[in-house]
Amino acid sequence: MHQKNLLIIAIVVPGCLLAFAAQDRTGQGKRFAEVIQQINDRHFQSVDSEQLFHAAMDGVFRTLDDRSEFIEAVNLKKYDKELTKEFAGIGVELDADSITGDIAVVAPVFGGPAWRAGIRSGDLIDSVNGVAATGLDLSEIVTQFRGEVGSAVNLRIQKTNMSDNGLPVYQNVTILRKNIIIESIRGDRRLPSGAWDWWLEGESDIAYLRISYFSNQTGSQCSDILEDLASKNELKGLIIDLRGNTGGILESGISVCDLFLEDQVIVAIANARTGDRFGQKKQIQQEWKASPGQILQGVPIAVLIDEFTANVSEIVAACLQDYGRATIVGSRSFGNASVQAVTVLSSGSGAIRLTTNEYQRPSGAHLNRLSTSHDSDSWGVRPNSNFAFSPTRQQLENWISWRRQRDLVRVRQPNEPVDPGALLPQYADPVLGRALTLFRSEERL
Repeated sequence: MHQKNLLIIAIVVPGCLLAFAAQDRTGQGKRFAEVIQQINDRHFQSVDSEQLFHAAMDGVFRTLDDRSEFIEAVNLKKYDKELTKEFAGIGVELDADSITGDIAVVAPVFGGPAWRAGIRSGDLIDSVNGVAATGLDLSEIVTQFRGEVGSAVNLRIQKTNMSDNGLPVYQNVTILRKNIIIESIRGDRRLPSGAWDWWLEGESDIAYLRISYFSNQTGSQCSDILEDLASKNELKGLIIDLRGNTGGILESGISVCDLFLEDQVIVAIANARTGDRFGQKKQIQQEWKASPGQILQGVPIAVLIDEFTANVSEIVAACLQDYGRATIVGSRSFGNASVQAVTVLSSGSGAIRLTTNEYQRPSGAHLNRLSTSHDSDSWGVRPNSNFAFSPTRQQLENWISWRRQRDLVRVRQPNEPVDPGALLPQYADPVLGRALTLFRSEERL
């Protein structure tokens, strides 16, 4: 057998036949290897082994589920970064003008290297390391901003203000990259000090927490924030905003649920492989329960979700909904509550991400949406009765623009309104406005 064929079999067969290991004695692995050998020996064109390998991987994983996949070796590091939301860079959010091609700073990360260098919202990136930004697309600039901790990025910035003679003002600045940690919890708006105001503007007794992802510290930070607020003022309501939250660390979401529950099951893992022989009943393999003690007893909670709310955030919303501890407001969640395990191949040539289990809400209902699922099936989290609301595209665009302004640190002038968007949250954010009716109604659903 040719050496090339041996290499293909050594790599392809273990990856493709992992799920069939128990059946390998029946000849599945041998049959697959024979197909590969016939292709290499007899196909009228030479076959690239790498292309053949990826084609085999595509076919294998397409028969499983839409979250299992083969991972290229060069992409393995991104999974760790996605979980920690930590990377070495300068700390800016950028956007490209579709007409002019200008690369603008949407917002610097508060306290990050770019912020400390004086870069502010609205500034334009004129050049990066001596290369004009107009010749680069947005992804290329983002790549240039990231690198080794302590390494330098040389920028030329066009400031938002003009000189006395009406000409653009430019600033040359050298910024050292640092590990940037994105905040997982944000409040209603930034104060001039850079701290968050956790009280909802216009509703002095309602707290507002936006959880953008679940990091290692989210649970403890949430506890500290709420205990501090409760010590200063009586809470009449709490809004937890999980819109756009695609997940994070499971234990962090469990700790958030634990704050509001008393010795109850938060989430369980179920697996059809360990159920009955017909695969119709899933057996609970593991479950997590809340510890004794809870905070904010009797305080109504609204949880905001949308179609991008997924994974751990769905677990949190489902748990609080099942126990009647929170009212869910918004639109149906994404439906991704499965357990993936990433296994690096022994050859070091990549890894496989395989769905091994599914999360199950306390009621026993499914959370995970399969490729064969229908809208009428039980998956994801649906808003409570009378609290379903999907904003129009225009409402969504207006809200995003308004929200960006509130997230910026601004030094306000005397007598300037506190709200930079000239709108109270209940009017600028229609989903949040719908949630506020929960706290005002005498009969809460």
